[in-house]
Amino acid sequence: MADDEVLASPAPAHEEAHVGDRPEAAGEPMQEDDLDFADEVGKEVKLTDDGGCVKKILVAGEGWETPEKGDEVTVHYVGTLEDGTKFDSSRDRDQPFVFTLGEGRVIKGWDTGVATMKRGEKALLICRADYAYGAQGSPPKIPPHATLHFEVELLSWRSVKDIVGDGGIIKSVVVEGSGWEQCQDLFEAKVSYSARVAGSDTPFASAEDVAFTVAEGLLVPAVKVAVKTMKRGEKVHLKVKPEYGFGATGHSEYGVGPNAELEIDLTLQGWSNVEYCNKENTIVKKTLVECENEYRCPNEGANVTLRVTGRVLPDGPLFMKHGEGGELRFVTEEEQVPEGLELAVMKMKKGETAVVTVNDPAYGFGDKAHKAMVDGAEVEVPPGSRLQFQVDLVEFVNAKETWEMSDLDKANAAKQRKDKGNAFFKAGKLARAQSCWDRAVAAVSYDKSFPDEAKAIAKEVKRSCWLNLAALDLKKAHWKDAVRNCTSVLELEPANVKALYRRAQAHMGLADFFEAEQDVKRALEAEPDSADVLALQRRLKVAQREQNKKEAKLYSKMFAAPPKPAAAAAAVVVVADGAAAASAEKEEAEAAAPAAPEVVASA
Repeated sequence: MADDEVLASPAPAHEEAHVGDRPEAAGEPMQEDDLDFADEVGKEVKLTDDGGCVKKILVAGEGWETPEKGDEVTVHYVGTLEDGTKFDSSRDRDQPFVFTLGEGRVIKGWDTGVATMKRGEKALLICRADYAYGAQGSPPKIPPHATLHFEVELLSWRSVKDIVGDGGIIKSVVVEGSGWEQCQDLFEAKVSYSARVAGSDTPFASAEDVAFTVAEGLLVPAVKVAVKTMKRGEKVHLKVKPEYGFGATGHSEYGVGPNAELEIDLTLQGWSNVEYCNKENTIVKKTLVECENEYRCPNEGANVTLRVTGRVLPDGPLFMKHGEGGELRFVTEEEQVPEGLELAVMKMKKGETAVVTVNDPAYGFGDKAHKAMVDGAEVEVPPGSRLQFQVDLVEFVNAKETWEMSDLDKANAAKQRKDKGNAFFKAGKLARAQSCWDRAVAAVSYDKSFPDEAKAIAKEVKRSCWLNLAALDLKKAHWKDAVRNCTSVLELEPANVKALYRRAQAHMGLADFFEAEQDVKRALEAEPDSADVLALQRRLKVAQREQNKKEAKLYSKMFAAPPKPAAAAAAVVVVADGAAAASAEKEEAEAAAPAAPEVVASA
């Protein structure tokens, strides 16, 4: 049989699609849940809903990956009729067959079956006529309406992908990489590359072992895009359109003209993981040496052992030095080291080496000078310094997790976290205070089975932490979070005045004045003489009055009658009585400069 007999699909006009129980599904691949992917040798598996393509594994393949649409696959095959008559064989020619998968360049049964195979797998594909050469067959060797058997061995494949979807970057995998991770924007990648204008044999740029931040890119935009699709050790060939190269301007230094298409050979040798360690993204950890066999990180209260050096940025003195035999030991969350270092260490694994950069002095030594002894000499860190540490996490022993504790121990641990949060709050470390309060609540969230003593401690911890969290939410104008935390307190204590007061403030922030008014009324029923609640009530009335004015003005514009040509009527001036005017002036003055929300850590 000629090579192009397998390569070409039969013309659709001459096909007779088999009509099964579900004709609308004819030709559709089976859903993954319907397939048996156990690679059981000798078992026949339907690859399509209509049974038009059946596969029986003869020799199991390696790994778990299978080729995808657009990949260039290389196979050996032997084709036979149902009576065993051989009509074609790449093995007889001793020449493997290469085709692009999923683009209709081979019969439908091949596109369906080869896509399920693994590297090195040998399988029998049984293709009904409508998955082979249809009603017309392929004379003289293949009769009409013939079901064909193909013994196919998947030798290899080369991934060819349009990685941006517009044909701008076509990536062909030359050497496959390892692992499953891929580069991210923050990572620092190390690559080698050779770039040339399409059609030229001479590179205009090449380099070995180049490190760059992925988000910042390298050479042309195509490199940044491609690297984020690659695995460690992967080597690819890129065909690059001008919009992902040097564009309409070209590059005079490289001698690349306008609108030039490029070809780039690119190898991703590896990368350093880079991540932020705080919400403000001012603490950055770059991993130099990973420990793939570890997954645990130090927790709160862990005993940690480090080898570490610390220096002032950009080129200041070394202020910390702990090498082998003189390791640094500390307990997390005890403020024994700069906070930025501690937060980064709590994201490290045993055996990991990382560079930690603290860009916000508040996570270092703050706005005060710090003195330290290094190699017998006193070193001073200037106020407001940025810091950098190189850290080896030698070992750590984690504090007991809550799931390892008794109910009473959980309650006491939660109380300790609450108290620690209060201390952080008083020191102005609001983020750490919030973290402690959140974890304190989490430790006693499910307290229904607690004994009475533990249940009483848990209730007090939750009440106190929720009130404190609500106060922080008010400070940050996180009104909905404040409402949620106050509501949690009121589910425990329906008449808690602090919770009603803070929830009323949050409702005012959301302009939910009716709900705010209800909370103020409930608070005054509990404490009629509360100066804070009475002041809030006055501010609420002024806010409601201002809202009513705005609404009245809006509706008057919406429903106003068109102006009449008659002379305007004389203006009517309404003067409030003295007492009412004085009261209004007082309320408006108070509303003009409302007091800041009360933020006080509850005991």
